[in-house]
Amino acid sequence: MSNTISEEQKSSLHWQKVSPWALLYFVVYFSVRFVKDGLLNLLPMLVVFVTQVENKLFWAQVAGGAALITLLVYSFLYYLNFKFCISDDHEILLNKGVFKKERLTLKFGRVQNVNIAEPFYFTPVNLVNCIFDAAGSVAQEAVLPGVTKSYAEQIRKQIFAFKAQQQTDDEHVEQSEADLAENSLRISNKEIAKFGLMSNMAILAIAALAPFINVLVDFLEKKIISKVEGFYQQELGMLANAATFAMVTLIVMLVLMAVLLSVTMSLIRFYNFELYFKGQKFKRIAGLLERHQLSMSMDKVQSIVIKQNLMGRLLKRFTVECLQASSGGIVAGVAAKKNKQTLVLPVLNSEQVDSVCQWIYPWFNSKKLVFKRAERALLYKNLGFYSLLPSALVFGFCFIADINTLISLGVLVLFSGLVTLSYQRYGYYMHDDNGRFYMVVRRGMIGVHYRIFELYKAQSARSVSTYLMRKSGLKSLYIQLASGFVFMPYIKQQDADFIIDFTIKQIESDTRSWM
Repeated sequence: MSNTISEEQKSSLHWQKVSPWALLYFVVYFSVRFVKDGLLNLLPMLVVFVTQVENKLFWAQVAGGAALITLLVYSFLYYLNFKFCISDDHEILLNKGVFKKERLTLKFGRVQNVNIAEPFYFTPVNLVNCIFDAAGSVAQEAVLPGVTKSYAEQIRKQIFAFKAQQQTDDEHVEQSEADLAENSLRISNKEIAKFGLMSNMAILAIAALAPFINVLVDFLEKKIISKVEGFYQQELGMLANAATFAMVTLIVMLVLMAVLLSVTMSLIRFYNFELYFKGQKFKRIAGLLERHQLSMSMDKVQSIVIKQNLMGRLLKRFTVECLQASSGGIVAGVAAKKNKQTLVLPVLNSEQVDSVCQWIYPWFNSKKLVFKRAERALLYKNLGFYSLLPSALVFGFCFIADINTLISLGVLVLFSGLVTLSYQRYGYYMHDDNGRFYMVVRRGMIGVHYRIFELYKAQSARSVSTYLMRKSGLKSLYIQLASGFVFMPYIKQQDADFIIDFTIKQIESDTRSWM
């Protein structure tokens, strides 16, 4: 994005205002910003308020009223200053800000996707938010709130038509009838609820309650635990410890509340999930409070991740992510995952995974991938460091503390099993599909994680080896992508060198654009 514009162009620009209904968007937007950013900074003050301040209801009403008035006034001033313009130079211009005025310029060529979101508060007036996802920008995006859907569709067609004209003739690929056929996938809300069990949202919900845990426990102890304890004393008499039963009941209630919150958050995000694929482009529509329409061109996808955690294994479900280019740096993979423009298919069975992947890669069949494993030296090294050493330390502690030393045997068996599972998961597979070369890298332990990418989209490839690895003719392989990196440990030196040389050759010889 750029924030400069020549003086000669200013007079020819036609600035527009968004609908007055957009004020609702700004109120919701700044409310969410306050909860996500400001509220976290105010957590210590909130804890002091809950534990120390008297007459809490009065002061809470005063603070809430002041915050509400400030929010409404700021949102109104922001709306008054918000203007946009689609220039003849194929740029989107935004003027916004209250205390700090800001002008953003987003060139059509920098736009990766144009997404349309329909919040519930815009549904009665048939308005949407038009969202421009800029290449290489995770934190900053341009949004036109409160425009008609037809206008948003018109801008999207205008931008994509411009980008198509900019492509050189050698970048055009003839589309067959199969390419033009539309594939679709719908996921039921019952399946979406399972994603709440598979994801880590329940853990995040518990973590969010951590600053208030003491206050929450005191409240529950006075209001609930004492009553539950009394119930158990009356019903169980002297047959059991009522206090212990009451505490177990409390823990179960907290876990169920966290799981329920996780399921609810999943339904809000992916409600009535619909996915369409046509002409090498994805379109996803999902959401309860906001029907968010995300469009993504297949050539912008840097890699596809298929993963399954422990709960996913129990439910026999996978999560698929199509990752775009992140803003780079050491934490590129983290940034890509935090990017809300990442296409996430939350809960698929194995047949659906193969079906969706075959829309993109017709050769893909998870049951026919023959992975080349890491060498056994990796297993021996990890057994020594992560199994034998910890169990020896536990044995020494048990011996000194006069505790049953058989515990160390249990640690040895458990850790050895986990190390073995991790070793067996590591593997890589290379595929040639009509002169286009792909790689699939697998890792995991109890769950499994696959990453699929085309070699020419890699940014670099390198190897690492220790002294003992060099003596054994082994190397660990790293391939850097715009959406993170892949790692394959302890493979034969000649294999690692071949993959690095071949990958670099693909990077340098293939002229196709992937940004």
